[in-house]
Amino acid sequence: MDSRERCLRSIRLEEVDRIPTVLRCRAEILRALELELEVSGFDAVCDVLNVDVRHGPGIGLRSDHLPQTGEYKEGGCVVSHSGGLEVRRNVWGIETEWAPDHTYTYSYSYHPLAHIELSEYRWPEVDGAGVKRLVEYRRRNEGHCVYAGVSHLFEQAWQLAGFNEFLVMMVRESSKACRILDEIDKIRVHEAELLTEAGVDVVVDGDDVGAQASMIVSPALWRRHLKERYLKLIRIVKKRGAKFLFHSDGWVEPIIPDLIEVGVDILNPVQPEAMDPLSLKQRFGDKLCFDGTISIQRTLPFGTHKDVEDEVRKRIRELGPTGLILGPSHDVQTDTSVGNLVALYHAPRTVNV
Repeated sequence: MDSRERCLRSIRLEEVDRIPTVLRCRAEILRALELELEVSGFDAVCDVLNVDVRHGPGIGLRSDHLPQTGEYKEGGCVVSHSGGLEVRRNVWGIETEWAPDHTYTYSYSYHPLAHIELSEYRWPEVDGAGVKRLVEYRRRNEGHCVYAGVSHLFEQAWQLAGFNEFLVMMVRESSKACRILDEIDKIRVHEAELLTEAGVDVVVDGDDVGAQASMIVSPALWRRHLKERYLKLIRIVKKRGAKFLFHSDGWVEPIIPDLIEVGVDILNPVQPEAMDPLSLKQRFGDKLCFDGTISIQRTLPFGTHKDVEDEVRKRIRELGPTGLILGPSHDVQTDTSVGNLVALYHAPRTVNV
C-alpha cells in the first residue's frame, strides 16, 4: 500500500499493512529534525520518518483588517509593541500579545466584536487564489493522504467576541450568538467546497470545546448551537468524496456519539491525559478512526526512548489493527527531544498488525 491507501483504509476501518502515522510539531522542533535528519522542509522530514499524512496549505482569507505593510509572524501582523510584548493582528482583526523570546505563548488583547457593533463588522472573505497552491500540493503528494483545514467555528466566535462574553451570549443572547456563528459558517462552507475541489482527502475542523477534565461549553449548549452547523458542513464534505476529521483537545466524551451521528470519520487528538484511548476504542472503535493518542504532556517530553516505544506498541495493540492514525496528541513542543520523536516513528515499523 502507498501512504494514501493505508490512511484511507484505516479511516474506513479496513485492513492495513501497518499503522499509518501523522506528524505535528512546533517550528522549533521541525528545525531540530531537519538538522538531525539532514534534510530541508516538513515534507522531507516526513519522508525520512515514513510519515503517511501530509498537511496541505489552507485556502486562505483576505480582509482589510490587516495593514498594508508590516512584519508577518505566527498569529498575524505585528502592529505595535507593549511592555516588551509584540501585538499581532490577524485577518479577523483579533489582536494577541506575544513574548518574542517564548514560543506559542500569547494572550488575547483585542476582541473586535467587544468594541464594534455586529452590523458594522467587516467579515473576511475566502481567497480563491489559494486553490491553485493546494492543487499543486495535492499533485506533488499524490501518494500521501492530504489533510487541510477550515476556519474554526466556536473558537473563532469567542475570539471575535471575547471568551466569557460569548459563553454568556450563547445563553442570554442566543440570536446574536447564532448570527455570529452563521457568518463564520458561510466562510467555512466556502473553504470546504474549495478544499474538496482541490482534491484533499481529509477536511480538518479544529474546534476546541474540551478542557483537561471537563467540557468548556456544556453538551447541551454544544448541541443547541454547534451540532447542526457541523452536520451541514460534513454533509458537503462527504458529498464531495472527502473524509472529515474533528479536532478538540481535552475531554469531549459526552459529545462523541453526536460527532458520530453528524458524520465525523476521525477523532483527534485523543489526549491520553484526558480520555482513555482503550475505552474509546471499545465503545466507538467500530464507527471512528482515532488520530494522535501519543502523549505530548508526559511521554514525549519526559519519557525515555523505551517509554515512547512502549506507548506506541501499547496503542497499536489496543487501538489497532485498523482505525488508527498514530502520532503526537498535538503539536510537539520544544521540550521534546529529537531522539524521542525518531523513536515514535521507528516503533510502528517493528509491530505487526
